[in-house]
Amino acid sequence: MNFRPPTSQEEKHKKKTAQTLEADRFLLLKDHPFIGSILIRQNLIPVADSRCPTAATDGQNIFVNPEFYLPLAPAERRFVLAHEVWHTIYMHFLRRKARDRYRFNAAADMEVNRMLVKEKFKAPRGVLLPRPEWAELNAEEIYARLEEQADQEQQPLDVHLDPSDPNGGAGDPSQLPAPGAPQEDDVLVIDPDYQVDFGNHPEESVREKVVEAAVQYEKQRGDLPADIARLVETFRAGKLNWKELLAQFVTGCYGGSRRWLPPNRRYISGGLYLQSRRSGRLQAVLAIDTSGSTHSDLPRFAGELVNLLDSFGQYELKVICCDAKIQSVETFTPETPFDAEKVRFKGGGGTRFTPVFEYLEENPGDEQILIYFTDGYGDIPKKPTYPVMWAITPDGKNQVPWGYEITLDKDS
Repeated sequence: MNFRPPTSQEEKHKKKTAQTLEADRFLLLKDHPFIGSILIRQNLIPVADSRCPTAATDGQNIFVNPEFYLPLAPAERRFVLAHEVWHTIYMHFLRRKARDRYRFNAAADMEVNRMLVKEKFKAPRGVLLPRPEWAELNAEEIYARLEEQADQEQQPLDVHLDPSDPNGGAGDPSQLPAPGAPQEDDVLVIDPDYQVDFGNHPEESVREKVVEAAVQYEKQRGDLPADIARLVETFRAGKLNWKELLAQFVTGCYGGSRRWLPPNRRYISGGLYLQSRRSGRLQAVLAIDTSGSTHSDLPRFAGELVNLLDSFGQYELKVICCDAKIQSVETFTPETPFDAEKVRFKGGGGTRFTPVFEYLEENPGDEQILIYFTDGYGDIPKKPTYPVMWAITPDGKNQVPWGYEITLDKDS
């Protein structure tokens, strides 16, 4: 397999797409102010990239492929942007968890497209629409119906397509696709502008965008439409529980048939970080700051993590205890579960995070994710290519500017 950057012609198409996106964003802000207000809080990024054949969002950015976007009619382009905004609002990129990627993307598209068609947006040909009897279901419920349908009919997917497509289109995947298994003679276009970034607090970032857009709408136009008002109230209610965020992170990293840690080394020399294949066993690393400040909170966090790992059936958990240097490395499984009460804390002294990342770089295994349990006070290591969660104690404060983050509450 080979890969290349965008050509000069593709770069020209990207510039034209950037201008078109700005014009389309202005019209959405004018005609659909709630959607437009969220859209102005997101980056619109044209990408000529094989991994994004249509459009995609990570909640912070909306990526659009010029070859897909430019040929669309103006009203269809606005449908695409509104489509990605609603994927952001519904946080579909966090809700998939361990579900089949393709089937959940289809279900999420149906949830969004049904609403946009109802609101008289002009859908491009071939978008996925739910069956009429699924009209009021959310993505998870549609996903369950698709699974039942596949089991009964032994077919991968059967959906209603937009009737405006006489040929039965392939549908709009719209969410971030994982790189597939490339063939030796394939040529992947890899655009450096296609940088997926969910941020440290993706759910809080979405909440802020929705609430700010609602406030702006109410100032300019009065009360929100009833359906949107009900949705906004759920965002105004506050943050998600740390246990739910932990589950979203672990299952989101585990889902599918590929893993990040270590990345596929075959392509690293060319600057391309692709996921590599893994087995069905979940393999994770838990790093524990044993300088003393995390002692009282570790048992409940570790208990929640082990219960979560148990839900996957088979897992392997590598536990690295570290203060200023690594103190121990042990591996645990369902047959030999981790017991946080046996962790030894030195108390006092300094904390350094870098030794854990250096150890994983020097001793690469099949682990898929790293969770670092700490009060957050330590050095700032170099950002790795694999997913990292910082689990911060209630009185701690994260000092590292990258990675996913949760903060435990003070409840016992």
